Amino acid sequence: MRCARALSSGFKREEVWFPCGGVKCHGILYKPVTAGKGPGLVMAMGFGMVKEAHADDYGPAFASRGITVLAFDYRRWGRSEGEPRQALYPMDQVSDYRCAIRFLQDSGLVDPERICVWGTSFSGGHVITLLAFPQPGVRCGIAQVPNVYSYKTALEYFGSLEPVMQLAEAGRSQCCRGEPAYIPVVSREGPAVILTEEAYKYYTEEASKYESFVNRVTLDSIDRILAYNPGDYAHLVEKPLLMIIASKDKTTPPSLAREVAGRMKGEVDILEYDAGHFDIYKPPLIGEIAEREAEWAARRLGLHA
Repeated sequence: MRCARALSSGFKREEVWFPCGGVKCHGILYKPVTAGKGPGLVMAMGFGMVKEAHADDYGPAFASRGITVLAFDYRRWGRSEGEPRQALYPMDQVSDYRCAIRFLQDSGLVDPERICVWGTSFSGGHVITLLAFPQPGVRCGIAQVPNVYSYKTALEYFGSLEPVMQLAEAGRSQCCRGEPAYIPVVSREGPAVILTEEAYKYYTEEASKYESFVNRVTLDSIDRILAYNPGDYAHLVEKPLLMIIASKDKTTPPSLAREVAGRMKGEVDILEYDAGHFDIYKPPLIGEIAEREAEWAARRLGLHA
């Protein structure tokens, strides 16, 4: 299914569906109105987020430079199909990226040998995984305030992993019976996955504006999240990476991101801002970052910046 509308800035915004793990994922294409097949970029949002939150902030910046963008929702999230809803299984999300990349490469819209992967926060970690084990045609990646070590971040929150595992165990019986149990992404009324004040404000004030966003995640996601540590693959990354770091980040520790960047074999460019984790999604900073990312990607993908 496709639904397109032209935008005055020289590109079209089009809704698409593509196959992924036996179901259909929903995406938004930002297509430059230019002749020939240019490069492509695939993006998905962070922890529990849906593409509508920020795709329109970043997609046009890349498309205006001749890069076709596919922003998508993971299986089980947003407008995509899949059950159980709000199950955050990290390696499934990486697989969803791979299906999105293949869809874009097979679409006839792009040069399949010039693909960039983009992620932010939790999906910033996915970019590291995708660059460590790259599909043919993936040239480079952009990782904003990335989650690089889930268990180390949990240790920063709680001091040990025991409280996290107790949360996961609270819904174990239900999940084993195939009856998903849930925990809020953020909450002030009880346990939640992300405990920082900056996260609470963002999810309740910004993310909640979008109808497809749901403030919860399955409890059986917690085990999988803790075991997902993209920083372990840093030494395998040989392709260019642009990393955005927020020095006042209380949600994904910037010290961990810097350490991981230092162990990569490929070219790593770092843009560091004196900001909190969610400040990078606010104007005017979001616009500045999107433009700098688009300029960087255009150079790495063989376009004039």
